[in-house]
Amino acid sequence: MLTSIKFSELLFLLFIFYVIIKNLMTNTLETSAISYLLFFVILYYSLKTFFSVNNLSSYSKLLFCTTAILVAYLAYAIYNCYFEQESLTNLYIPNKSIFSILLASQVVFIFPIWDFYKKSKKPLRFASWLFIGLLVASLLILSLTQGRAGWLGLIVSIFYIAYQSLSGPWIKRIAIYLSLPLFCMLTAAMFFYKSDSSNGRLLIFKISAGMLKDNWLFGIGQGQFKVYYNDYQAEYFSSHNLDSKEALLADNTFYAFNDFFQALIENGLIAFLILAAIMFLLIHQKNKTEITSGNKHLFTAAVASLICILTGSLFSYPLQIFPIAIQATLCLAIINSYPSSLKNVVTLSKKGIRLARVVFVLLSAFLFFHISYYFYYKQKGLQAFELNKSGFRQEAIKTYKELSSSYIKDGNMLYLYAQELYYSNQLIKSQRTLNKAKSYFCSNDVYKLSASIEKELKNFEQAEKDYKTAIYMVPNRMISRKNLLDFYLERKDTVNAIYWAQSIINMPVKIPSQITKAVQKNTYQILQKIN
Repeated sequence: MLTSIKFSELLFLLFIFYVIIKNLMTNTLETSAISYLLFFVILYYSLKTFFSVNNLSSYSKLLFCTTAILVAYLAYAIYNCYFEQESLTNLYIPNKSIFSILLASQVVFIFPIWDFYKKSKKPLRFASWLFIGLLVASLLILSLTQGRAGWLGLIVSIFYIAYQSLSGPWIKRIAIYLSLPLFCMLTAAMFFYKSDSSNGRLLIFKISAGMLKDNWLFGIGQGQFKVYYNDYQAEYFSSHNLDSKEALLADNTFYAFNDFFQALIENGLIAFLILAAIMFLLIHQKNKTEITSGNKHLFTAAVASLICILTGSLFSYPLQIFPIAIQATLCLAIINSYPSSLKNVVTLSKKGIRLARVVFVLLSAFLFFHISYYFYYKQKGLQAFELNKSGFRQEAIKTYKELSSSYIKDGNMLYLYAQELYYSNQLIKSQRTLNKAKSYFCSNDVYKLSASIEKELKNFEQAEKDYKTAIYMVPNRMISRKNLLDFYLERKDTVNAIYWAQSIINMPVKIPSQITKAVQKNTYQILQKIN
Protein backbone atom coordinates (compact mmCIF):
# COMPACT_ATOMS: atom_id res chain seq x y z
CA MET A 1 0.00 0.00 0.00
CA LEU A 2 1.30 3.49 -0.87
CA THR A 3 2.36 5.64 2.07
CA SER A 4 2.37 9.00 0.27
CA ILE A 5 0.28 11.01 -2.19
CA LYS A 6 1.60 13.52 -4.71
CA PHE A 7 -0.07 16.92 -5.07
CA SER A 8 -1.38 16.05 -8.56
CA GLU A 9 -3.01 12.89 -7.15
CA LEU A 10 -4.46 14.85 -4.23
CA LEU A 11 -5.99 17.35 -6.65
CA PHE A 12 -7.55 14.54 -8.68
CA LEU A 13 -9.15 13.10 -5.53
CA LEU A 14 -10.45 16.61 -4.84
CA PHE A 15 -11.91 16.65 -8.36
CA ILE A 16 -13.74 13.34 -7.74
CA PHE A 17 -15.09 14.65 -4.43
CA TYR A 18 -16.23 17.89 -6.10
CA VAL A 19 -18.04 16.00 -8.88
CA ILE A 20 -19.87 13.72 -6.43
CA ILE A 21 -20.97 16.57 -4.12
CA LYS A 22 -22.02 18.86 -7.00
CA ASN A 23 -24.05 16.14 -8.72
CA LEU A 24 -25.73 15.19 -5.44
CA MET A 25 -26.76 18.82 -4.90
CA THR A 26 -28.10 19.19 -8.47
CA ASN A 27 -29.73 15.72 -8.47
CA THR A 28 -27.74 14.62 -11.55
CA LEU A 29 -25.72 11.88 -9.85
CA GLU A 30 -25.47 8.72 -11.95
CA THR A 31 -24.15 5.69 -10.09
CA SER A 32 -22.54 4.30 -13.24
CA ALA A 33 -20.70 7.57 -14.03
CA ILE A 34 -19.31 7.87 -10.48
CA SER A 35 -18.45 4.15 -10.33
CA TYR A 36 -16.57 4.56 -13.60
CA LEU A 37 -14.38 7.29 -12.04
CA LEU A 38 -13.86 5.32 -8.81
CA PHE A 39 -12.85 2.22 -10.78
CA PHE A 40 -9.99 4.11 -12.43
CA VAL A 41 -8.89 5.63 -9.11
CA ILE A 42 -8.53 2.14 -7.61
CA LEU A 43 -6.91 0.77 -10.78
CA TYR A 44 -4.44 3.67 -10.79
CA TYR A 45 -3.29 3.17 -7.19
CA SER A 46 -3.06 -0.59 -7.68
CA LEU A 47 -0.85 -0.18 -10.76
CA LYS A 48 1.24 2.52 -9.11
CA THR A 49 1.86 0.29 -6.10
CA PHE A 50 2.88 -2.55 -8.41
CA PHE A 51 5.37 -0.44 -10.38
CA SER A 52 6.72 1.18 -7.20
CA VAL A 53 7.66 -2.10 -5.53
CA ASN A 54 8.70 -4.13 -8.60
CA ASN A 55 11.93 -3.61 -10.48
CA LEU A 56 11.18 -4.35 -14.14
CA SER A 57 14.63 -3.63 -15.51
CA SER A 58 14.43 -6.43 -18.09
CA TYR A 59 10.89 -5.51 -19.26
CA SER A 60 10.50 -9.01 -20.70
CA LYS A 61 7.07 -9.62 -19.19
CA LEU A 62 5.78 -6.15 -20.02
CA LEU A 63 7.06 -6.43 -23.59
CA PHE A 64 5.32 -9.79 -24.00
CA CYS A 65 2.03 -8.44 -22.62
CA THR A 66 2.00 -5.30 -24.79
CA THR A 67 2.90 -7.33 -27.88
CA ALA A 68 0.06 -9.76 -27.16
CA ILE A 69 -2.37 -6.85 -26.73
CA LEU A 70 -1.24 -5.28 -30.01
CA VAL A 71 -1.68 -8.62 -31.83
CA ALA A 72 -5.17 -8.92 -30.32
CA TYR A 73 -6.07 -5.42 -31.58
CA LEU A 74 -4.87 -6.32 -35.09
CA ALA A 75 -6.86 -9.57 -35.01
CA TYR A 76 -9.92 -7.60 -33.91
CA ALA A 77 -9.48 -5.14 -36.80
CA ILE A 78 -9.06 -7.92 -39.39
CA TYR A 79 -12.07 -9.84 -38.03
CA ASN A 80 -14.35 -6.80 -38.22
CA CYS A 81 -13.00 -5.88 -41.66
CA TYR A 82 -13.75 -9.28 -43.22
CA PHE A 83 -16.76 -10.46 -41.27
CA GLU A 84 -18.35 -7.14 -40.17
CA GLN A 85 -20.17 -8.87 -37.34
CA GLU A 86 -21.53 -7.22 -34.21
CA SER A 87 -19.84 -8.32 -31.02
CA LEU A 88 -19.48 -7.22 -27.42
CA THR A 89 -16.24 -5.44 -28.32
CA ASN A 90 -18.21 -2.93 -30.40
CA LEU A 91 -19.59 -1.60 -27.13
CA TYR A 92 -16.08 -0.55 -26.13
CA ILE A 93 -14.62 0.42 -29.54
CA PRO A 94 -17.51 2.22 -31.26
CA ASN A 95 -15.86 3.35 -34.51
CA LYS A 96 -12.70 3.37 -36.63
CA SER A 97 -11.54 6.78 -35.41
CA ILE A 98 -11.52 5.62 -31.79
CA PHE A 99 -9.80 2.38 -32.78
CA SER A 100 -7.08 4.39 -34.56
CA ILE A 101 -6.25 6.23 -31.30
CA LEU A 102 -6.21 2.95 -29.35
CA LEU A 103 -3.91 1.29 -31.90
CA ALA A 104 -1.57 4.29 -32.17
CA SER A 105 -1.24 4.59 -28.37
CA GLN A 106 -0.25 0.93 -28.15
CA VAL A 107 2.27 1.19 -31.01
CA VAL A 108 4.13 4.13 -29.45
CA PHE A 109 4.05 2.40 -26.05
CA ILE A 110 5.74 -0.76 -27.27
CA PHE A 111 8.37 0.91 -29.48
CA PRO A 112 10.72 2.36 -26.77
CA ILE A 113 10.43 -0.85 -24.70
CA TRP A 114 11.44 -2.96 -27.70
CA ASP A 115 14.31 -0.60 -28.46
CA PHE A 116 15.70 -1.05 -24.94
CA TYR A 117 15.09 -4.81 -24.98
CA LYS A 118 16.94 -5.11 -28.30
CA LYS A 119 19.95 -3.21 -26.97
CA SER A 120 20.19 -5.13 -23.69
CA LYS A 121 19.14 -8.67 -24.70
CA LYS A 122 20.19 -8.90 -28.36
CA PRO A 123 17.15 -10.93 -29.47
CA LEU A 124 17.17 -13.49 -32.28
CA ARG A 125 16.81 -12.28 -35.86
CA PHE A 126 13.41 -14.02 -36.02
CA ALA A 127 12.14 -11.88 -33.12
CA SER A 128 13.40 -8.70 -34.82
CA TRP A 129 11.65 -9.54 -38.08
CA LEU A 130 8.51 -10.43 -36.14
CA PHE A 131 8.53 -7.02 -34.45
CA ILE A 132 9.08 -5.23 -37.78
CA GLY A 133 6.20 -7.20 -39.32
CA LEU A 134 3.97 -6.33 -36.35
CA LEU A 135 4.85 -2.65 -36.66
CA VAL A 136 4.19 -2.59 -40.43
CA ALA A 137 0.86 -4.40 -39.96
CA SER A 138 -0.15 -1.91 -37.25
CA LEU A 139 0.65 1.09 -39.45
CA LEU A 140 -1.20 -0.52 -42.38
CA ILE A 141 -4.32 -1.11 -40.28
CA LEU A 142 -3.97 2.40 -38.88
CA SER A 143 -3.96 3.85 -42.40
CA LEU A 144 -7.06 1.83 -43.33
CA THR A 145 -8.99 3.27 -40.39
CA GLN A 146 -8.49 6.79 -41.84
CA GLY A 147 -8.50 8.00 -38.24
CA ARG A 148 -7.01 11.48 -38.31
CA ALA A 149 -6.85 11.79 -34.52
CA GLY A 150 -4.91 8.51 -34.30
CA TRP A 151 -2.41 9.55 -36.96
CA LEU A 152 -1.89 12.98 -35.44
CA GLY A 153 -1.37 11.44 -31.99
CA LEU A 154 1.10 8.93 -33.47
CA ILE A 155 3.12 11.68 -35.21
CA VAL A 156 3.30 13.88 -32.09
CA SER A 157 4.30 10.88 -29.95
CA ILE A 158 7.03 9.78 -32.37
CA PHE A 159 8.38 13.33 -32.33
CA TYR A 160 8.53 13.13 -28.52
CA ILE A 161 10.43 9.81 -28.66
CA ALA A 162 12.88 11.25 -31.19
CA TYR A 163 13.21 14.44 -29.13
CA GLN A 164 14.38 12.40 -26.12
CA SER A 165 17.36 11.10 -28.10
CA LEU A 166 18.58 14.61 -29.00
CA SER A 167 21.46 16.13 -27.06
CA GLY A 168 22.11 19.79 -26.39
CA PRO A 169 19.57 22.47 -25.44
CA TRP A 170 19.97 24.40 -28.72
CA ILE A 171 19.23 21.37 -30.89
CA LYS A 172 16.13 20.60 -28.81
CA ARG A 173 14.97 24.20 -29.02
CA ILE A 174 15.36 24.26 -32.80
CA ALA A 175 13.43 20.97 -33.05
CA ILE A 176 10.53 22.46 -31.06
CA TYR A 177 10.46 25.65 -33.18
CA LEU A 178 10.38 23.56 -36.37
CA SER A 179 7.74 21.20 -35.05
CA LEU A 180 5.15 23.87 -34.16
CA PRO A 181 4.44 25.05 -37.76
CA LEU A 182 4.59 21.42 -38.91
CA PHE A 183 1.94 20.49 -36.34
CA CYS A 184 -0.28 23.36 -37.54
CA MET A 185 0.17 22.28 -41.19
CA LEU A 186 -0.69 18.67 -40.35
CA THR A 187 -3.79 19.73 -38.42
CA ALA A 188 -4.94 21.91 -41.33
CA ALA A 189 -4.29 19.11 -43.84
CA MET A 190 -6.27 16.63 -41.77
CA PHE A 191 -9.10 19.16 -41.43
CA PHE A 192 -9.44 19.44 -45.22
CA TYR A 193 -8.89 15.71 -45.75
CA LYS A 194 -12.43 15.04 -44.45
CA SER A 195 -13.96 18.49 -44.66
CA ASP A 196 -17.56 17.36 -44.03
CA SER A 197 -16.56 15.50 -40.86
CA SER A 198 -14.48 18.49 -39.72
CA ASN A 199 -17.34 20.93 -40.38
CA GLY A 200 -19.67 18.61 -38.47
CA ARG A 201 -17.36 18.82 -35.46
CA LEU A 202 -17.23 22.62 -35.77
CA LEU A 203 -21.05 22.57 -35.58
CA ILE A 204 -20.82 20.47 -32.40
CA PHE A 205 -18.28 22.92 -30.91
CA LYS A 206 -20.53 25.87 -31.79
CA ILE A 207 -23.63 24.37 -30.14
CA SER A 208 -21.58 23.10 -27.18
CA ALA A 209 -20.31 26.66 -26.66
CA GLY A 210 -23.94 27.67 -26.06
CA MET A 211 -24.22 24.97 -23.40
CA LEU A 212 -21.07 26.29 -21.73
CA LYS A 213 -22.36 29.87 -21.86
CA ASP A 214 -25.47 28.86 -19.89
CA ASN A 215 -23.60 26.66 -17.36
CA TRP A 216 -20.06 28.05 -17.25
CA LEU A 217 -19.49 28.01 -13.49
CA PHE A 218 -20.75 24.61 -12.26
CA GLY A 219 -21.46 22.80 -15.54
CA ILE A 220 -24.41 20.62 -16.49
CA GLY A 221 -23.30 17.57 -14.46
CA GLN A 222 -20.94 14.63 -14.95
CA GLY A 223 -22.20 12.42 -17.80
CA GLN A 224 -25.02 14.84 -18.71
CA PHE A 225 -23.72 15.93 -22.13
CA LYS A 226 -25.71 13.15 -23.82
CA VAL A 227 -28.86 14.41 -22.11
CA TYR A 228 -28.63 18.10 -23.05
CA TYR A 229 -26.75 18.40 -26.34
CA ASN A 230 -29.45 17.24 -28.77
CA ASP A 231 -32.01 19.57 -27.15
CA TYR A 232 -29.60 22.48 -27.70
CA GLN A 233 -29.15 21.36 -31.31
CA ALA A 234 -32.94 21.33 -31.79
CA GLU A 235 -33.16 24.84 -30.36
CA TYR A 236 -30.36 25.99 -32.68
CA PHE A 237 -31.99 24.70 -35.89
CA SER A 238 -35.42 25.97 -34.87
CA SER A 239 -34.08 29.43 -35.76
CA HIS A 240 -31.74 28.42 -38.63
CA ASN A 241 -32.14 27.08 -42.15
CA LEU A 242 -33.17 23.41 -42.09
CA ASP A 243 -31.83 22.80 -45.60
CA SER A 244 -28.39 24.36 -45.17
CA LYS A 245 -25.14 22.43 -45.61
CA GLU A 246 -24.69 22.77 -41.86
CA ALA A 247 -28.02 21.00 -41.27
CA LEU A 248 -26.91 18.11 -43.51
CA LEU A 249 -24.00 17.48 -41.12
CA ALA A 250 -26.14 17.31 -37.97
CA ASP A 251 -26.83 14.00 -36.22
CA ASN A 252 -27.71 12.58 -32.83
CA THR A 253 -24.62 13.50 -30.80
CA PHE A 254 -23.56 12.25 -27.37
CA TYR A 255 -19.94 13.50 -27.20
CA ALA A 256 -18.33 16.94 -27.62
CA PHE A 257 -15.45 15.41 -29.68
CA ASN A 258 -13.00 17.10 -27.33
CA ASP A 259 -12.59 15.48 -23.91
CA PHE A 260 -11.23 18.65 -22.30
CA PHE A 261 -14.07 20.80 -23.66
CA GLN A 262 -16.64 18.23 -22.52
CA ALA A 263 -15.09 18.14 -19.03
CA LEU A 264 -15.47 21.92 -18.88
CA ILE A 265 -19.12 21.78 -20.05
CA GLU A 266 -20.09 19.00 -17.65
CA ASN A 267 -18.22 20.16 -14.54
CA GLY A 268 -17.80 23.90 -14.98
CA LEU A 269 -14.94 26.32 -14.60
CA ILE A 270 -14.07 25.24 -11.04
CA ALA A 271 -13.45 21.61 -12.02
CA PHE A 272 -11.64 22.65 -15.20
CA LEU A 273 -9.21 24.77 -13.17
CA ILE A 274 -8.53 21.75 -10.95
CA LEU A 275 -7.81 19.59 -14.03
CA ALA A 276 -5.59 22.32 -15.51
CA ALA A 277 -3.63 22.44 -12.25
CA ILE A 278 -3.20 18.65 -12.40
CA MET A 279 -1.84 18.90 -15.96
CA PHE A 280 0.57 21.67 -14.92
CA LEU A 281 1.84 19.64 -11.96
CA LEU A 282 2.32 16.54 -14.13
CA ILE A 283 4.34 18.48 -16.72
CA HIS A 284 6.43 20.17 -14.01
CA GLN A 285 6.91 16.85 -12.22
CA LYS A 286 8.00 15.13 -15.46
CA ASN A 287 10.92 17.52 -15.84
CA LYS A 288 12.08 16.73 -12.28
CA THR A 289 11.70 12.94 -12.46
CA GLU A 290 14.77 10.95 -11.50
CA ILE A 291 15.43 8.69 -14.50
CA THR A 292 18.33 6.29 -15.02
CA SER A 293 19.55 4.58 -18.17
CA GLY A 294 18.01 1.35 -16.92
CA ASN A 295 14.45 2.64 -16.61
CA LYS A 296 14.35 5.51 -19.09
CA HIS A 297 12.61 3.60 -21.86
CA LEU A 298 9.59 2.57 -19.79
CA PHE A 299 9.11 6.21 -18.74
CA THR A 300 9.44 7.36 -22.38
CA ALA A 301 6.94 4.72 -23.51
CA ALA A 302 4.37 5.80 -20.90
CA VAL A 303 4.73 9.52 -21.68
CA ALA A 304 4.59 8.93 -25.46
CA SER A 305 1.46 6.79 -25.21
CA LEU A 306 -0.22 9.34 -22.95
CA ILE A 307 0.69 12.17 -25.35
CA CYS A 308 -0.88 10.17 -28.19
CA ILE A 309 -4.13 9.73 -26.24
CA LEU A 310 -4.28 13.37 -25.10
CA THR A 311 -3.64 14.59 -28.66
CA GLY A 312 -6.50 12.42 -29.85
CA SER A 313 -8.64 13.86 -27.05
CA LEU A 314 -8.50 17.26 -28.75
CA PHE A 315 -10.47 15.91 -31.72
CA SER A 316 -12.40 12.93 -30.35
CA TYR A 317 -13.46 11.25 -27.08
CA PRO A 318 -10.86 8.49 -26.33
CA LEU A 319 -10.79 9.09 -22.56
CA GLN A 320 -14.46 8.05 -22.42
CA ILE A 321 -13.73 4.69 -24.07
CA PHE A 322 -12.91 1.89 -21.63
CA PRO A 323 -9.78 0.26 -23.20
CA ILE A 324 -8.17 3.64 -23.94
CA ALA A 325 -8.95 4.92 -20.43
CA ILE A 326 -7.20 1.83 -19.03
CA GLN A 327 -4.16 2.52 -21.23
CA ALA A 328 -4.07 6.16 -20.02
CA THR A 329 -4.35 4.99 -16.39
CA LEU A 330 -1.48 2.55 -16.89
CA CYS A 331 0.71 5.32 -18.34
CA LEU A 332 -0.08 7.71 -15.48
CA ALA A 333 0.67 5.01 -12.90
CA ILE A 334 4.06 4.31 -14.52
CA ILE A 335 4.96 8.02 -14.68
CA ASN A 336 4.02 8.70 -11.05
CA SER A 337 5.76 5.57 -9.77
CA TYR A 338 9.14 7.20 -10.56
CA PRO A 339 10.77 9.20 -7.76
CA SER A 340 10.99 12.97 -8.18
CA SER A 341 13.32 15.62 -6.83
CA LEU A 342 10.33 17.89 -6.16
CA LYS A 343 8.97 18.21 -2.62
CA ASN A 344 5.39 17.68 -3.78
CA VAL A 345 4.47 14.66 -1.69
CA VAL A 346 2.07 14.40 1.25
CA THR A 347 3.27 11.62 3.58
CA LEU A 348 0.49 9.68 5.28
CA SER A 349 0.62 8.93 9.01
CA LYS A 350 -0.02 5.41 10.33
CA LYS A 351 -3.67 6.32 11.00
CA GLY A 352 -3.92 7.79 7.52
CA ILE A 353 -2.51 4.61 5.97
CA ARG A 354 -4.99 2.45 7.90
CA LEU A 355 -7.89 4.72 6.88
CA ALA A 356 -6.76 4.64 3.25
CA ARG A 357 -6.68 0.83 3.36
CA VAL A 358 -10.22 0.68 4.79
CA VAL A 359 -11.52 3.09 2.13
CA PHE A 360 -9.67 1.17 -0.57
CA VAL A 361 -11.23 -2.15 0.53
CA LEU A 362 -14.75 -0.68 0.85
CA LEU A 363 -14.59 0.97 -2.56
CA SER A 364 -13.23 -2.22 -4.12
CA ALA A 365 -16.08 -4.26 -2.61
CA PHE A 366 -18.65 -1.71 -3.82
CA LEU A 367 -17.20 -1.72 -7.33
CA PHE A 368 -17.07 -5.52 -7.42
CA PHE A 369 -20.79 -5.80 -6.69
CA HIS A 370 -21.67 -2.87 -8.95
CA ILE A 371 -19.72 -4.21 -11.93
CA SER A 372 -21.14 -7.71 -11.43
CA TYR A 373 -24.68 -6.32 -11.37
CA TYR A 374 -23.92 -3.96 -14.31
CA PHE A 375 -22.98 -6.90 -16.55
CA TYR A 376 -26.10 -8.75 -15.37
CA TYR A 377 -28.14 -5.62 -16.24
CA LYS A 378 -26.64 -5.44 -19.73
CA GLN A 379 -27.14 -9.18 -20.30
CA LYS A 380 -30.82 -8.92 -19.31
CA GLY A 381 -31.24 -5.92 -21.61
CA LEU A 382 -29.77 -7.88 -24.50
CA GLN A 383 -32.05 -10.78 -23.61
CA ALA A 384 -35.12 -8.49 -23.70
CA PHE A 385 -34.05 -7.14 -27.09
CA GLU A 386 -33.66 -10.65 -28.50
CA LEU A 387 -37.05 -11.70 -27.06
CA ASN A 388 -38.68 -8.77 -28.83
CA LYS A 389 -36.98 -9.63 -32.14
CA SER A 390 -38.22 -13.22 -31.80
CA GLY A 391 -41.81 -12.06 -31.31
CA PHE A 392 -42.07 -12.67 -27.54
CA ARG A 393 -43.19 -9.12 -26.79
CA GLN A 394 -44.84 -9.76 -23.41
CA GLU A 395 -41.74 -11.58 -22.10
CA ALA A 396 -39.61 -8.68 -23.34
CA ILE A 397 -41.85 -6.18 -21.52
CA LYS A 398 -41.55 -8.16 -18.27
CA THR A 399 -37.76 -8.10 -18.55
CA TYR A 400 -37.69 -4.38 -19.33
CA LYS A 401 -40.00 -3.72 -16.37
CA GLU A 402 -37.60 -5.55 -14.05
CA LEU A 403 -34.69 -3.49 -15.36
CA SER A 404 -36.59 -0.17 -15.09
CA SER A 405 -36.80 -0.54 -11.29
CA SER A 406 -33.01 -0.99 -11.00
CA TYR A 407 -30.77 1.64 -9.40
CA ILE A 408 -28.89 1.71 -12.73
CA LYS A 409 -30.65 4.11 -15.09
CA ASP A 410 -29.94 3.51 -18.75
CA GLY A 411 -31.80 5.98 -20.96
CA ASN A 412 -31.65 3.77 -24.05
CA MET A 413 -33.05 0.81 -22.08
CA LEU A 414 -35.93 2.96 -20.80
CA TYR A 415 -36.58 4.15 -24.36
CA LEU A 416 -36.82 0.56 -25.63
CA TYR A 417 -39.19 -0.28 -22.75
CA ALA A 418 -41.40 2.73 -23.58
CA GLN A 419 -41.42 1.67 -27.22
CA GLU A 420 -42.64 -1.83 -26.36
CA LEU A 421 -45.33 -0.40 -24.06
CA TYR A 422 -46.49 1.88 -26.90
CA TYR A 423 -46.75 -1.03 -29.35
CA SER A 424 -48.73 -2.93 -26.70
CA ASN A 425 -51.15 0.04 -26.41
CA GLN A 426 -50.14 0.79 -22.79
CA LEU A 427 -49.96 4.50 -23.56
CA ILE A 428 -49.91 6.02 -20.08
CA LYS A 429 -47.15 3.67 -18.88
CA SER A 430 -45.25 4.33 -22.10
CA GLN A 431 -45.52 8.09 -21.59
CA ARG A 432 -44.25 7.89 -18.00
CA THR A 433 -41.37 5.61 -18.93
CA LEU A 434 -40.32 7.80 -21.83
CA ASN A 435 -40.35 10.90 -19.62
CA LYS A 436 -37.92 9.06 -17.31
CA ALA A 437 -35.76 8.15 -20.30
CA LYS A 438 -35.49 11.84 -21.29
CA SER A 439 -33.68 12.47 -17.99
CA TYR A 440 -30.84 10.14 -19.05
CA PHE A 441 -30.88 10.03 -22.84
CA CYS A 442 -32.02 12.27 -25.69
CA SER A 443 -32.33 11.71 -29.45
CA ASN A 444 -34.75 12.52 -32.25
CA ASP A 445 -36.10 8.95 -32.01
CA VAL A 446 -37.12 9.66 -28.41
CA TYR A 447 -39.13 12.69 -29.50
CA LYS A 448 -40.68 10.86 -32.46
CA LEU A 449 -41.94 8.19 -30.07
CA SER A 450 -43.10 10.88 -27.65
CA ALA A 451 -45.04 12.59 -30.45
CA SER A 452 -46.74 9.29 -31.42
CA ILE A 453 -47.75 8.66 -27.79
CA GLU A 454 -49.13 12.19 -27.34
CA LYS A 455 -51.10 11.92 -30.60
CA GLU A 456 -52.73 8.67 -29.47
CA LEU A 457 -53.58 10.32 -26.14
CA LYS A 458 -55.22 13.23 -28.07
CA ASN A 459 -52.65 15.72 -26.75
CA PHE A 460 -52.30 17.21 -30.22
CA GLU A 461 -50.53 20.42 -29.22
CA GLN A 462 -47.77 18.50 -27.42
CA ALA A 463 -47.58 15.96 -30.27
CA GLU A 464 -47.03 18.77 -32.80
CA LYS A 465 -44.31 20.25 -30.60
CA ASP A 466 -42.53 16.90 -30.25
CA TYR A 467 -42.70 16.21 -34.01
CA LYS A 468 -41.05 19.57 -34.67
CA THR A 469 -38.40 18.96 -32.01
CA ALA A 470 -37.50 15.66 -33.73
CA ILE A 471 -37.10 17.52 -37.03
CA TYR A 472 -35.02 20.37 -35.61
CA MET A 473 -32.85 17.94 -33.65
CA VAL A 474 -31.63 16.16 -36.82
CA PRO A 475 -32.89 18.21 -39.80
CA ASN A 476 -31.59 15.85 -42.52
CA ARG A 477 -33.97 12.99 -41.58
CA MET A 478 -36.76 12.95 -44.18
CA ILE A 479 -38.90 10.49 -42.21
CA SER A 480 -39.24 12.99 -39.36
CA ARG A 481 -40.70 15.57 -41.75
CA LYS A 482 -42.96 12.92 -43.29
CA ASN A 483 -44.32 12.05 -39.82
CA LEU A 484 -45.24 15.70 -39.23
CA LEU A 485 -46.84 15.94 -42.70
CA ASP A 486 -49.00 12.87 -41.95
CA PHE A 487 -49.97 14.44 -38.63
CA TYR A 488 -51.18 17.64 -40.35
CA LEU A 489 -53.03 15.62 -43.01
CA GLU A 490 -54.87 13.69 -40.30
CA ARG A 491 -55.70 16.99 -38.56
CA LYS A 492 -56.83 18.45 -41.94
CA ASP A 493 -54.45 21.36 -41.40
CA THR A 494 -53.97 22.21 -45.09
CA VAL A 495 -51.71 25.25 -44.66
CA ASN A 496 -49.10 23.43 -42.54
CA ALA A 497 -49.44 20.27 -44.67
CA ILE A 498 -48.53 22.26 -47.80
CA TYR A 499 -45.58 23.90 -46.05
CA TRP A 500 -44.04 20.62 -44.88
CA ALA A 501 -44.84 18.83 -48.16
CA GLN A 502 -42.86 21.48 -50.02
CA SER A 503 -40.13 21.16 -47.38
CA ILE A 504 -39.81 17.41 -48.09
CA ILE A 505 -39.76 17.87 -51.88
CA ASN A 506 -37.13 20.63 -51.80
CA MET A 507 -34.90 19.30 -49.02
CA PRO A 508 -31.37 18.18 -49.99
CA VAL A 509 -30.79 14.46 -49.43
CA LYS A 510 -27.72 13.47 -47.44
CA ILE A 511 -27.72 9.80 -48.56
CA PRO A 512 -29.97 9.14 -51.59
CA SER A 513 -31.88 5.86 -51.49
CA GLN A 514 -35.00 4.22 -52.86
CA ILE A 515 -36.81 5.12 -49.63
CA THR A 516 -36.10 8.86 -49.94
CA LYS A 517 -37.11 8.83 -53.60
CA ALA A 518 -40.36 7.04 -52.75
CA VAL A 519 -41.14 9.49 -49.93
CA GLN A 520 -40.55 12.52 -52.16
CA LYS A 521 -42.62 11.01 -54.98
CA ASN A 522 -45.48 10.21 -52.59
CA THR A 523 -45.29 13.71 -51.08
CA TYR A 524 -45.44 15.27 -54.57
CA GLN A 525 -48.62 13.32 -55.30
CA ILE A 526 -50.13 14.43 -51.97
CA LEU A 527 -49.27 18.06 -52.77
CA GLN A 528 -50.94 17.77 -56.18
CA LYS A 529 -54.15 16.44 -54.59
CA ILE A 530 -54.17 19.27 -52.04
CA ASN A 531 -53.68 21.90 -54.73
